[in-house]
Amino acid sequence: MTIANNIKSSLPVAEKAKAYLAAIEERFKTADKSLAGKLMADLTTMKYDGTRSMHEHCIEMTNLAAKLRNLGMSVDDSFLVQFILNSLPPQYGPFQINYNAMDERWSSNELNIKLVQEETRLGREGIKVAHYVQEAGIKAGKRHQVGHKRAPPRSNDSTKANEKKKAKKDDRCNFCKKAGHFQKDCHKRKEWFEKKGNLMGSVSFFESNLTHVSSNTWWIDSGANVHVTNSLQGFLTIQNINPSENYLFMGNRDRVPVEAIGTYRLIMDSGFCLDLFQTLYVPSISRNLVSLSKLDLAGFKSTQGDGCFNLFLNSNRIGSGILVDGLYMLILADQHFETHLTLQDKSGVKGKTCRKDSYYLWHKRLGHISSERIKRLVKDGVIPNVDFTNIKECIDCIKGKQTKHTKKGATRSTQLLEIIHTDICGPFDVPSFGGEKYFITFIDDYSRYCYLYLLHEKSQSVDAAKTFITEVERQLDRKVKIIRSDRGGEFYGRYDETGQHPGPFAILLQKLGIIAQYTTPGSPWQNGVAERRNRTYMGMVRSMMSHANLPISLWMDALRTAVYILNRVPSKAVPKTPFELWKGWKPSLLHLQVWGCPAEARIYNPHEKKLDFRTVSGFFIGYPEKSKGYRFYCPSHSTRIVETSNARFFESGEISGSDKVRDVTIQEIWVEIPLPLFPNAGDPLIVEPLNNEENPLNDHAVHDENLANNDHEAQEEPALRRSTRTRRSAISDDFELYQVESGEVNIKDPVSYSQAMKNVNSDKWIDASKEEIDSMAKNEVWDIVPLPERHKAVGCKWIFKTKLDCDGNVERYKARLVAKGFNQKEGIDYSETFSPVSRKDSFRIIMALVAHYDLELHQMDVKTAFLNGDLKEEVYMRQPEGFIIEGQKDMVCKLKKSIYGLKQASRQWYLKFDEIITKFGFKENIVDPCIYLKISGSKFIFLVLYVDDILLASSDLGLLHETKSYLSKNFEMKDMREASYVIGIEIFRDRSLGILGLSQKAYIDKVLERYGMMTCSSSIVPMHKGDTLNLKQCPQNEMERNEMQKYPYASLVGSLMYAQVCTRPDISHAVGMLGRFQSNPGIAHWQAAKKVLRYLKGTRNFMLTYRKTTHPQMVGFSDSDFGGCRDSRHCTLGYAYLLGGGAISWKSQKSELIFTSTMEAEYVACYEASIQGTWLRNFVSEFGALSFIDKPLTLYCDNQAAIFFSKHDRISKGSKHMDLKYLSLKQDVKREKFVIKHIGTELMVADIFTKALPPKTFMKHTESMGLEDSVS
Repeated sequence: MTIANNIKSSLPVAEKAKAYLAAIEERFKTADKSLAGKLMADLTTMKYDGTRSMHEHCIEMTNLAAKLRNLGMSVDDSFLVQFILNSLPPQYGPFQINYNAMDERWSSNELNIKLVQEETRLGREGIKVAHYVQEAGIKAGKRHQVGHKRAPPRSNDSTKANEKKKAKKDDRCNFCKKAGHFQKDCHKRKEWFEKKGNLMGSVSFFESNLTHVSSNTWWIDSGANVHVTNSLQGFLTIQNINPSENYLFMGNRDRVPVEAIGTYRLIMDSGFCLDLFQTLYVPSISRNLVSLSKLDLAGFKSTQGDGCFNLFLNSNRIGSGILVDGLYMLILADQHFETHLTLQDKSGVKGKTCRKDSYYLWHKRLGHISSERIKRLVKDGVIPNVDFTNIKECIDCIKGKQTKHTKKGATRSTQLLEIIHTDICGPFDVPSFGGEKYFITFIDDYSRYCYLYLLHEKSQSVDAAKTFITEVERQLDRKVKIIRSDRGGEFYGRYDETGQHPGPFAILLQKLGIIAQYTTPGSPWQNGVAERRNRTYMGMVRSMMSHANLPISLWMDALRTAVYILNRVPSKAVPKTPFELWKGWKPSLLHLQVWGCPAEARIYNPHEKKLDFRTVSGFFIGYPEKSKGYRFYCPSHSTRIVETSNARFFESGEISGSDKVRDVTIQEIWVEIPLPLFPNAGDPLIVEPLNNEENPLNDHAVHDENLANNDHEAQEEPALRRSTRTRRSAISDDFELYQVESGEVNIKDPVSYSQAMKNVNSDKWIDASKEEIDSMAKNEVWDIVPLPERHKAVGCKWIFKTKLDCDGNVERYKARLVAKGFNQKEGIDYSETFSPVSRKDSFRIIMALVAHYDLELHQMDVKTAFLNGDLKEEVYMRQPEGFIIEGQKDMVCKLKKSIYGLKQASRQWYLKFDEIITKFGFKENIVDPCIYLKISGSKFIFLVLYVDDILLASSDLGLLHETKSYLSKNFEMKDMREASYVIGIEIFRDRSLGILGLSQKAYIDKVLERYGMMTCSSSIVPMHKGDTLNLKQCPQNEMERNEMQKYPYASLVGSLMYAQVCTRPDISHAVGMLGRFQSNPGIAHWQAAKKVLRYLKGTRNFMLTYRKTTHPQMVGFSDSDFGGCRDSRHCTLGYAYLLGGGAISWKSQKSELIFTSTMEAEYVACYEASIQGTWLRNFVSEFGALSFIDKPLTLYCDNQAAIFFSKHDRISKGSKHMDLKYLSLKQDVKREKFVIKHIGTELMVADIFTKALPPKTFMKHTESMGLEDSVS
């Protein structure tokens, strides 16, 4: 190590090297701090002054940062980027603004490269466009130095002088045309400026040959040295300037004022975002111009020829244009080649329209298929001759079909249905009008004919496969042999160390004897037929949607059309069309139309008046599956989607009628659009007009108060007053269409008669109201009389309800007239009101017997049931709204029958029904008066009454029809035939296997959707072992309680409770636990409730199953936990009774007492179970000869001490305190009403009602209660 003498002399003497080095370090520590401070000051204050190149400036600042890092200072690269940007002069202002507006962040090296390019660009503009005034220097009433001039390299004075003289000699002014100086130094130009103002730029274009040009088109101008636009929409950054001081020089020597300057963004047809820096805003110019010279200076390259213009960046094509009116027009993302322009020039060039025999017309009619397929159709004579000359690439096809190259397969089948390829595509971001987010295709390998099914979720693929297999095997009289798919969980199931665990789809194929072939992991090309076909479909869909510009939720109809077309056009894989190979004859394509084209549709209207229009304006969206005709999207029609065979199409693109998809009025305003809000490529920018006028075309949309809220817009809730809120006239009708057609469960029914008359379905509500009034007249419900003195008339109102089937689809529209019974006075207008309702236990017992005896199960509905009850009291009611008799407005209705809404109506109806049905030989059950039985010899029939719904279960079909006829004679009935859906429960039967199942899948789906859990992940159990709920998790102060008000906890628990009461005993314990915190729930309780929803999501297909057995036997199980409640130490008791392999009665409840031992807790659980068992025994004993409880009822318990205590009279110290009522179980055991047997805890079914269990144990007990997956 060498040390300078001057430093060496200042160091102290040290005996060891370590001490000497420490002295050196201390000597230079202060110097390092001082140097670091100086370097940091240089880095933060350095400015670029133009005396050297930009590259040298960036290198110097990078070196300063490196020196600071060597001294231990932390100088991040992002800080260095900001230091460099801060060092730039005002001429680089636009560059800084655009960098700050971008999401992307550059490194210091990337910034160096960009700044060198910007320096070069400014240097060129300072030489070639000397009259350009930079954006950062524009101020009203002032003129600034023009351009940015790069400093020349340093040299001696003589060299500078020689170069200056040489440059002076070669210089020529573009303004006065004299040599010796540049235009920027021309004194004549300066004088002209002082008189005329600032010249912002010049363009060679002027408007002598133009009749009309669309305002959103951009044109290439090779003679312009600036970009010019007439619209503010599209500016990323903008700066106002004084139009009286700045102007643009036109090609005809005219000057037009410039009002603003900024950066404008164009979305090219390729999706590339082209930012035009320093674009001038000139409102008076009719064309938007792109300067070709400025593009060239920015590094872009272009080619022209054959009427086409192409723009390149780094050898990649990023945009294109076409020759129109002598200029190249850029093709942007929101434009189409078929855009009609009214253009003409001296040479007579005009915009082209499609001829009937043109290639482009058939290309669009056939869903943008390839030219090779169209040539084969012409060759086969399927379509007329087509002109294939001068075919150019379709921009819509590029946007919709651009893909990578894939590997092709080689195996082929030799006959129909030998191999079927299938694949699922989805989910789609935007659901279809029906709410579907997936689709599945089944493609025959031999013919390539395809079947399409739309799915709400992947689990529905099993139902689609069943439908497909049944249909094709029936139609072709062949069997499907092989189905080939990928290894997705919906097809394969799952795989672990033990091997494959087949899912529902794989199990279905195994049952049907169909071979399942799967791709190997990571090898999608092995299912190439389905993969490529789905890719082709989506390419066609995107191309058709791009051309039509219809609502994106119509992708479903575009997809159906794509499948329809590809089944009828040639394919490289087969010698004939798939349709011909599948059906046996050639298809006809002469009826095809361009998807999305405007049309005028004539629809059937029996109420059509003389002056009504004969057609409805709309857009063609496909071909019906089961009828001949066309499908149309008609925004102004009440149903939105209509089907008819009578229509006129406008395939050339002209607008039919006035029903445009979107009609946006743009008012010229100053807007400032931040970058993150700028639309994506391909999305049109829609600016809402700033006016307060309502659009008369959308009046029906403004008054429709029954449409549910959707994701696109927030609508107001229905109100009794007319809203004063300004309506948005730019909103299209397609948002409403989604709500009407989707079949959502959140259908809002009218709340008043006047509202129903304004509803889109007003004609249906009118028909429903007339039907209700006709029923009133038929039943002679009232007489029109004057209101007697000292009497008050109760009011009445209309109740409207949309009836849905088990799948959530609209079944019918129902109107009910009800009296305002809350105005009635007890003792005057009514006396008794009690009316019995059948218990769910009774219903399940009957269902178990239906499965065991294989009974006929039918359903009937009593129309206007309450109107059949005789009214004893004298009650008057005002006339119903909408049906007031003219000239008798002051008259009232004297009620003779018990109309809906009266407090006694339900009771009077039951008394009337009981009177009628007992006359026919039916006997009511004494413990459930809504259950009736009739025995006629060896034949018998059960009748279950649930208000106005009737279930009939009979051993003989003749006795069943005889009962139906009797009921129809006495009441107005609706025969629903075989029962499938009653009181919210779906009924499934397989009589060949002797199985009957009860499911609430539709109800669970509604609950999941109501609480936003349709897409949640599923849970395998409703509560895991170890999950705790206690009072410590409740809100402890007012703020926490207010926070919990936003969670609908009580409503959710109530929704879960209905499922638990009807068909889902597996969630009883979880729901019971949640119910304990209804008054003050906490966030932990809310999360636990959502976990139950997640469990229901995964088990939504479960059904409570009953089976045919050798002899019906009812058994019970009881259990209890000991001190399970963490807060009160109360126990949880539970029991279940099984019949026919399924649970018919169950309960989970918190005990009223605190028990002192497990024996006491288990014994009391047996007592509670015995109470229910006694009711079940009494219920069944009413069946007479059909009673199957002819011996003691078996009750299983897993506690030996409790069993011993129930069998013996011995009283121990631990039972002295027990209430006498509990000891009654001992007497029942002694009288042999019950026999209590021991069962192991692992087999105790009731264990599921008292505590959270491990998943394996929980699922075993669930299966023991008869809960099975309906899919499997």
